[in-house]
Amino acid sequence: MKRFSRLLLDTMETDADVVVLDADLSRSSGSAAVAARWPDRFVNTGIAEQNTMGVAAGMALMGRRPIVHTFAAFATMRACEQIRTSIAYQGLNVTICASKGGLAASRSGPTHHATEDLAMMRAIPGMTVLAPRDFRDLTAAFPEVLARPGPAYVRIPPEQEPDDPTGSVPPVGAGILLEEGTDVVLVFTGSMTRTVRESARRLGARGFDVGIAYLPSVKPIDENLIENCAGTARLVVTVEEHNVIGGLGSAVAEVLSARGSAPLLRLGVQDRFCYASGTHEEMVDAYCVSVDELVRQVMERSR
Repeated sequence: MKRFSRLLLDTMETDADVVVLDADLSRSSGSAAVAARWPDRFVNTGIAEQNTMGVAAGMALMGRRPIVHTFAAFATMRACEQIRTSIAYQGLNVTICASKGGLAASRSGPTHHATEDLAMMRAIPGMTVLAPRDFRDLTAAFPEVLARPGPAYVRIPPEQEPDDPTGSVPPVGAGILLEEGTDVVLVFTGSMTRTVRESARRLGARGFDVGIAYLPSVKPIDENLIENCAGTARLVVTVEEHNVIGGLGSAVAEVLSARGSAPLLRLGVQDRFCYASGTHEEMVDAYCVSVDELVRQVMERSR
């Protein structure tokens, strides 16, 4: 991941307290460049994710700012206890950067899928949870993430061209309304940009006035933006590369239960495992939500 490697190098240039830990994935993540540039500020812990989090906690207690990388499934499932007890319980400033979130480890099979990670991390007290749509947004938010007190979990986005190369990037805790709409608002996080944009186009061609809201920060979440969407549209639809239980859809439902009025449709992985293997796009369409299915469900709910 060349862009993630560049982000790490630039961050370490400006903050001497930053150290990087990688669980034997330095070639995949690009952190090998960090090891070459600053061997005394890099630790390859091997395939030992639980130990990785413990080492990061110790470094944070000594005044360092650890950035940890591993695959999302291994960070959140295998090392959840260490994240909760060693890091979050003490309010330590550790940033966990997880690649292959959702179904991005598409050809590696179900053991590598991470469709529960946002839910697990969101439930940990004091944890900031981000799923930016592209590296432009991640790069803009990263200094703020490191500066915030307490731990953070960040899904590393795919290395693709930015969705909006010149648009504003919301700060941590905020979202942004990309398009206004009074019939339906599609609310998404992470890498669902392609699905949401194309679905909005097709729904618009069918006469729907479609809004798009982008929420890179799953926790803390922009409650005001969600409330405004519910106040102007007849239907709010959450779209995420994650189980519909516990992630963005649940976070939005929690806000709307107290402050909203519009009905909510939650789209994503429908509480099931994903057994197949294929390209990332194929996996999202088959197990998460395709453009055709999104359009069909919105039209059905809008009758």
